[in-house]
Amino acid sequence: MVEAIVTGFMGSGKTTIGKLLANGAHRRHLDLDDLIVQHASKTINQIFAEHGEAYFRALETELLSAALGQSGVLSTGGGTIGSEKNQQLLGKNEAPVIYLKTSFESIIERLNGDQTRPLVRKGTEALKDLYQRRRHYYEQSADLVIVTDDKSPEQIVNEIQQSIRL
Repeated sequence: MVEAIVTGFMGSGKTTIGKLLANGAHRRHLDLDDLIVQHASKTINQIFAEHGEAYFRALETELLSAALGQSGVLSTGGGTIGSEKNQQLLGKNEAPVIYLKTSFESIIERLNGDQTRPLVRKGTEALKDLYQRRRHYYEQSADLVIVTDDKSPEQIVNEIQQSIRL
């Protein structure tokens, strides 16, 4: 079973924080997006372009379920929390769910010019709408909420380590 789960909107730092947490606890880091890319042998952009978002989300749920049974710190994808099935999977798991709460302004600053994320290419207004829709799910699923604005990754990890045991 995973020991901690890191969630948050795209650009919130899930992978960076997940890796630092895992390293600090001498655990393996599992990145759900990387697991999807490895499984499909395609980039996320390719999966979206060739098969669509629904296919990607089904694959995400399948691999989330498998990842939750492994040992380590899991960083989810930004949209993982949007699925009711995924919310149930995360809720049944005993590992603490850590929500990296990041303001939309910080998200936009971090994602500026990033074309590797299919949903970013839809524009700022579409991204803001998505951010607003998902925010509730992150909060609802979280055991621990960490505000990331104006904090270094090390400060964020320190705050998490003071709140949970890994």
